[in-house]
Formats: sequence, C-alpha cells, structure tokens
Amino acid sequence: MRGSSHIAHVAAVRLEFKLLGPMELWADGRRHAVPGPRQQRLLAVLLLSPGRVLTPDALVDALWDGGPPPTGRRQVHNAVAALRRSVAPLRDLVVRRGTGYLAMVAEEQIDCHRFTHAVESARRQRERGLRRDAIRTLTSALGLWRGPAFAGLSGQVFDAAAARLHEERLAAVEGLADLRLAEGEGAGLVAELKGLCAEHPLHEGFARQLMIALCRAERQQEALAAYDRIRRALADELGLDPGPALRTAHQQVLRGAPETVLTVPLANRPEPPQPTADGWPAPAEAAPTPQPHAAPYLLPHDLADFTGRLDEISQVVAMVDGAPATAVSVVTLDGMAGVGKTTLAVRVAHLIGDRYPDGRFFVDLRGHTPGQRALTPAATLELFLLHLGTPPELIPQDYEARVGAWRSALAGRRVLLVLDNAASEAQIRPLLPGAPGSVVLITSRRRLAALEGAQSLSLDPLPHNDAVDLFTRVVGPGRAAREPALVGEVVRLCGLLPLTIRIAASRLRHRPAWRVADLAYRLRDERRRIHELSLGDRSALAAFHVSYQQLPDDQRGLFRLLSLIPGPDFGHHDAAALLDLPLARSEDLLEALLDAHLLTQRSAGRYHLHDLVLHYARSLLERHESASDQRRAFQRLTEHYLRLGHAIEHLVDPGRHLVALDSAAPSTLPTLRTVADARSTVAIGHRTFLPVIGQARERGLLREAWQLSLVLSSCLLRQGYVDEALTGYELGLEAARSADDAEAQAVVLRSLGFAHISIGRLADALTTLRDGLAIERRRGNAPGVGRFLNNIGVAHIRMGQYADAIAALSEVTDLLGDDRSERDRAITLGNLGVAHTQLGRYEEAHEHFNQMLGLSERSDNRSTAALALINLGWVHTKIGELDTAMDYLNRGLTLNREIGSMEGEGRGRYMLADCLLARGNPAEAMRHSRDALSLARKINNQDIESHAQNVLGRAHLALGELEEAARCFESVLHISERSGQTFKAATAHSGLARIATLRGAQEEAINHWERGLAAALASKLPEADDIRLQLSRARND
Repeated sequence: MRGSSHIAHVAAVRLEFKLLGPMELWADGRRHAVPGPRQQRLLAVLLLSPGRVLTPDALVDALWDGGPPPTGRRQVHNAVAALRRSVAPLRDLVVRRGTGYLAMVAEEQIDCHRFTHAVESARRQRERGLRRDAIRTLTSALGLWRGPAFAGLSGQVFDAAAARLHEERLAAVEGLADLRLAEGEGAGLVAELKGLCAEHPLHEGFARQLMIALCRAERQQEALAAYDRIRRALADELGLDPGPALRTAHQQVLRGAPETVLTVPLANRPEPPQPTADGWPAPAEAAPTPQPHAAPYLLPHDLADFTGRLDEISQVVAMVDGAPATAVSVVTLDGMAGVGKTTLAVRVAHLIGDRYPDGRFFVDLRGHTPGQRALTPAATLELFLLHLGTPPELIPQDYEARVGAWRSALAGRRVLLVLDNAASEAQIRPLLPGAPGSVVLITSRRRLAALEGAQSLSLDPLPHNDAVDLFTRVVGPGRAAREPALVGEVVRLCGLLPLTIRIAASRLRHRPAWRVADLAYRLRDERRRIHELSLGDRSALAAFHVSYQQLPDDQRGLFRLLSLIPGPDFGHHDAAALLDLPLARSEDLLEALLDAHLLTQRSAGRYHLHDLVLHYARSLLERHESASDQRRAFQRLTEHYLRLGHAIEHLVDPGRHLVALDSAAPSTLPTLRTVADARSTVAIGHRTFLPVIGQARERGLLREAWQLSLVLSSCLLRQGYVDEALTGYELGLEAARSADDAEAQAVVLRSLGFAHISIGRLADALTTLRDGLAIERRRGNAPGVGRFLNNIGVAHIRMGQYADAIAALSEVTDLLGDDRSERDRAITLGNLGVAHTQLGRYEEAHEHFNQMLGLSERSDNRSTAALALINLGWVHTKIGELDTAMDYLNRGLTLNREIGSMEGEGRGRYMLADCLLARGNPAEAMRHSRDALSLARKINNQDIESHAQNVLGRAHLALGELEEAARCFESVLHISERSGQTFKAATAHSGLARIATLRGAQEEAINHWERGLAAALASKLPEADDIRLQLSRARND
C-alpha cells in the first residue's frame, strides 16, 4: 500500500483512525479525544498522506486555508507539540523529518484509505467474475461510513477530500446494487433503492436499478411511475432528458419484456459515472452528472470552544434513547437567556445526527426575538416541506392538510428536528412527526410543561470548573494560568453564564496590557455589576460595564441612545439620525462599539444589541439622558424612517404621495438610485419598521405613528411582508383614532382596505373601505370619496361582481375633479379595463388600457405603465392575437421586475403562462405559472395564487397529467371558497369536468359542468356560453 515503505515502525498499540464521519482516534479499543480544532485539522491533514513528509508551508495552508498569520510556521510547531502532549498514542507517531512532519501510520489503520482500497479490491473481484466476493467487500467498505467525511472540519483541503470520497461512496453504492441485481436479487432491493432515489432524485443509475428491481417483483406500473418521476425531475430541475440507458430500460418495460431489463450491464455502462475499460466506475473521475439531492442538512455549525455540559448531554441522549419504540422522542431544553440552550441542542444534534439519515432540520421559531413575530406553524411547515423537495403547488393551503402532509412525508423516515427559541406549546405541536423513529429537540426561555409526551431539562449556569475552562479557552491558557485564583473569581462575578463569560474573556483577550486582576477589580464593584449579572442577588448586565467604562464620551452617548431603536438590528443611518451626525462619523462610532464587543454584527452594515446588553444600555439611558433628550432623539429617528419610506415609494411609484414632508429636514438616507436599491433596503431593514411605528405610538407621537404606518406598511406590502404590513396599518389606525384625526383615519383606512384586497380578504376590505368612505362623506371630501370608490371597485372585481365594479368606478372620475392626478386617472382606467375584460367586452377594455399606458408614459410612472402592459397582453390573449400579447407581456414583466413589483410580476407570469398555453406550449406555461405561484405565496396574494393554479392545472391537463391537474383545480376551488371569489369556481369546475370526461366518469363531469355554469352565470362571465355548450354535449353523450 502507498505510504507503507515510509513507515519504519508502527507502535505495538493497536490504532485506528476514523475520518468517514467525525474524527475519532481509537487505541486498543479505547477512544481518545483530540483536543482543539487546530490539532484536529493538523492530524487529519497528516492522515490524508500517511507516511509522507508534509512541508511546513503545506501544513500552514491546510490549517489556515490560504490566510495564515505571520507566525503560522511557529504555530504549526506548537500545534504538533500540543498534539503529541495531549494525545498519548500519537507521541511517537507524529515525527519530524527535516523541516516537515509525517504520521508514522499505515493506510490500513485509516478508514478512508481502507475504503478506497476495498473499492479497488471489489473492482478486481468483479473483473474476475467473483461477484459474491465483491458484494461482501463493498458491503464491508460502505459499513465504514458513520456520516459525512471529515465532519466538523472545514477548509479547502478537507472539502476537496470529502467531495472525492462522497463521489466514491455513491459509485460504490451504485456498483453494489448492480452486483446484487446481477446475482438475481429483485424484490428485496426495492425498499433500499426507493430510499436512494428519494435521497438522490436526479440520479439516473439508482432510478434504472429501481425499475429493474420492480420488474423482478412484477410491479411494472411502479417501474413506469419511477421513470416518470425522474423524467419530470430532470426536466424541471436541469432542463435535461433521461440518458440512453434509462430510456432503453423504459422502452423495455413498455414492451412488456422484463427479461431484457433484467440483464444488468457489468461493463461499459453508458450512463454516468462513466466506466473504465475494466468495467468498474472510476470513483475519482465521476462524469459530469447532475448533483444528487441530499437529505436536508440544516444544522448550524458546532462551536469549537464548547465547554462542559457533559452531564446534560448524557441526560439528553438518554432521554432520546429511552423513548418507547412506538413514540417520537421529544426533549425540551429551557432556561434563562444566555445560559446556552441553543449551543447545547446543536452539540447534541451533531453527536447523534448520523442516526437520522433522512434529514437534520433546524429552525429559529423566533418565540422570544425582540421586534419579531413568532414564526407560525403554517409557515414552518411550508419551509420544512420545501426542504423535503415538495413542489410549491403540492403544499396544501389548508392548515390541517398541511400538518397531515408534513407527517405523511416523515412516515418511514428518520429525521432530527431542532426547534429553537419556541414561544409556546401551541407553536410546537403541529410540527411534531406522527410516526416513530425521529427525534425533536426544543429550546425555549419558558418551561413547556403542557407539551404532551415531552421530556424536559432545565439548564442552570455552568459548574465552576467548566466556567473556568470556558474562560481559559477564550482568553488563552497562558494568561489564565498566571492568575488561576482570579480567573475563578471572575467567572463567579460573571454569574457562571456562558454568554457573560465569553464577553468578559474576549475583552481581556483583546487588551494585552490588562491582567486578569484588572478585570476582577472592575467586576467587584457591586454598583457597577448589579444591572449586568442577573443571578440571585446579582444582575447579569454588570459584565458589560467594563467595556462601557473604557469608551470615550461620544461612543458612550451613542451606546445609550442605541437602546431607543426598537427591532432586532439597525444600521449606521439609524445611528446618524439618533445623534444628528454625519453618516461617516456614525459608522466610525458603531465600528468602535463593535470592536469593544458591545455590539455584534449579523451581516455587513447591520448591528445588534444582545437583549442583556440592551437592558444594560437602557438602564444607562434612564440615568444619563433626560426625557426631553430621549424624545428629541426618537423624533429624529421617526423623521428618518418617514423619509426612508417616502423615498422608497417615490422611487417605485413616483405618482403616489402618501405623506407631506418638511423638505428642510436633514437626510440620513441610504443610497436609493434604483428600484433594486429600494428592495435591498427594505429586505435588510424591514424587521425594524413595525417596532418603530409601535414605539412612536407608545411615546405619544401620534401624527408620526400614522404617517409611518402609511409609508412603511406600503413598503412591506409591496415586498411581500403581508402580516407585518397589516399590523403596521392597524397601529397607524389606532394612533389616528387616539389623535381624533378624521382625515388621518380615512387615509389609513384606504390603505388598509387595499392591503386586504391584495391578500384576498375581500369581506374585510369592503368593511374597511366603507368605514373610510363614510368618514370622507361626513367630511364632504369629494376626491377622498372618489379614491375610496376606486378601491371598492377593485374589491368588486376580485369578487366577480363586475357590474357593481363598473358602477363604482364610473363615479370616480367626476368625484376626483381637479384634485385627480394622472396616476389616479390611470389606475381608474386600468380597473375599468379589468372589469370590461372579465365581461368579455374586449374593445372597451383595450381602449381603457391604452389610455392608461399613455397617461403612465406621459407622467413617467413606471408602476402603472407595467400594469397597463401586462393587461394589454391579457386582452390580446383573449382575442387570439398571441404574438402581440407575448410582446406586451414580456415588456410588462421586464418593467415589473425592474421596479421590484412582486405583485405585478406574479400577475404578468400567470398571464404569460396563459398565452403560452394558448400557443400550444404547456411545458413553458407550467414554468411561468409555477413562478407566479411562488411569488403569490411569498406575498400572500390569493388572487394571483388561484389564477396561477388554474393555468398550472390546464397545463398539466394538456400534458395528460390528470392527477396533478385535478389537484390544481381543487386548490382553486378551496381558495375561491375561502376568499369569497366564487366566480373562479367556473374555471376550476370546467377543468375538473374535462378530467372526469377523460376518465369516463360522465355523471361526475356533468356535475362539474353544472356547478361551473352556475358560477359563470352568477358573475356574468363570457365563459358561460362555452360551459353551457359543454354541458349540453355531456348530457347528450
């Protein structure tokens, strides 16, 4: 074996090194820990080339991944010494040769090399016709794997080696299945091959093998279904057709000649991975096939300096192992903030993760996250189902059905769920698997005592020795060892909390002039510590006081005022507004606070105060800043957010004027030159919008609160943050009512009503709009009445009440009078065009949309122009002028994407899909309707969702995929019933009637035609004539 000639001596101790999974070292049957990430990386890179001398430069590159410190070479020597010293079996095996190092270890002692050699041995056995020997060899080789190779080690060297080994393993698994099929196995392989196909849905080799096994089991229909699944997956994901071997197998199944399918090619296989001349796939030279879809792996990284908690880990593992075989194992971890619940859950998840090959999930449920709403069970379930590969159109909208889909998807799988930061038992219950075999780890700040069947563990602060170890790891062993008694005092003063210990130790680490005694001295003053360390008679905030005392005055002032910013994070624009500073200066101050570790940074330009630090900053604020100073600072912040929202709206929809601003006020806005800038700004900072509105209202800034609700909620709604937008409008309405401001109430009600329209809550929309209409009529404000009637007209359109819509919209022009803007006129014309289109009055609709486009272009309003373009495309599709329709639709889609209108893009995509379907291109229509469906769900727009599902159903129907089509039409029915848009049942029942006809279910078809006709007649749809004709034919057949 390679490397054996370099080994002069192998210790008498029986050694085994395991790298196919987390690194393990075994000596004489006993496991030895390799401490520290640097020592682990060093040993691993040496074991990749056993018996071979590695130069210091090669080791430096491996340990620091191309970015070594100036002292890298010296640190390599120190790491080698530490490795020899801490791991007894390695004392004589890691040796120096010249300036380099080598591991005096044979390849047969290292599992990854044993695996590679075993695969080669199996290839030779197969070549000689010893198939059963090859089967035994490969089975043993694959048994060496305990998880992903080099798990827990990162860097280019290890990533490349892991990728190579992963490809070798896949080739070995496929080769083993081929050998077993060649030996006559069939039915016994089906379950295993189904699992492989589920894990690797784009792997043609596994799909072909499954078809062979199913044929042997006389399950021809399932074999055809397996082919259809991978054919659709390759087309949808990669735009590819199946390879020749898979197509050949499919043709043989169709001809009913399974005996030809059963001949497994033992050499020169045409599908990837490509074989070598001797017939065995070369593991290191896999052909460029699509990457297999692995089981979800969503766990965060494990902390390298995780310390202690061995008893707690043992208890959690015992709870997991002790669950009855018929039950799901559920373990909850609770405790105060900063006690280390999440890090413990993640550590346990990594330790036991290889038991759960079908998925390792992690989600932050945001139950106790400042400024954020807790993640709903429905949203979490959708996220999980998408990670399992469920297409968006197959995720049920009904809540109970979605729970059922999740539990059905997990049946027969072994998965691990980490549900972090839970708010309540109700948030957890729907997420629990129904079938046994899985484990759920939950963290929360409160005890989840009412969660049935769960075992719980409450975390206390660290034991003293573990706290000392953690401090030592962070600050470095040299400095801690010089003052051990004082280290013990410091961790006690930190309350033995992992969070505060890390902060205190990192302060010391970055101040070389300090001793541990200096830190201890600053923590002893109880008056300075009381708000920092909260454990018994101490306050958990005191650990932050050391850093605060070291700050200059301007940094202290900013630190205190930052506690005024509600929400989870902030940028330097917020800080500039608070202190009325230039942007560059505010950024410098924030970076200084970041260096002092009083701030953390979640992403570039966004800063965060941990909740304990936030409490500390607020206590300082109350002591040092007067109420009037606080109010002025917060008013500057509200002015900043008003200007931000106004600037974004003006950029996206320039004709819309939501609030009037003082043009003389200074600006602290980010750069907003393009719509992409606006979208990025909202995406980055949207979690602060609602808290700012709420804080303005609570502080009595009522005018600012309702104005903020208008501009910020509009930004939120436009970008798909629907729940936040509705809450923002509600907060603004409460502020307007508290101020007894009728005009403000009307303005907010109009925006809130339109938001309800956008998400399909049409009854709520009409109620809200009529309340606002009554206010405007009492005020005698004719333009205000006109704007409300326009939105009421839109609500009638969405409900299929087109005559009512036209009646309301026809009043708008006269009511707006001289107050109307070109934007108002364009929007009214567009709404009239939609109503006329739905009634089949295409000439009138075309004229309205043309006028809308002309007004939009004259006023340079790209928002209304984009809507006009897609609606013109829609009308041309209706009258059969498809080339013209395509031109309008593509122009409209491009413009909607440029201005960042997710609603406009969603509508444009389903309209384009409808046109493509009319042109006879159902596959392309399906792609665009799926895009529309995803956008609709992202912004919670049920109107777009139902239209997209309808077109998607028709596309499936055109392709002969009846089951998929039926699911889409049934989804449209469900949405129409839930939203009150009963007119959409006409197209859904028509689709279901056509499916029933194709299936020969004539009575069912007649029933659907009748129900579709009733819906069409109720809304006076032009489709009624065609449905009546189809019904007559069905009755006469």
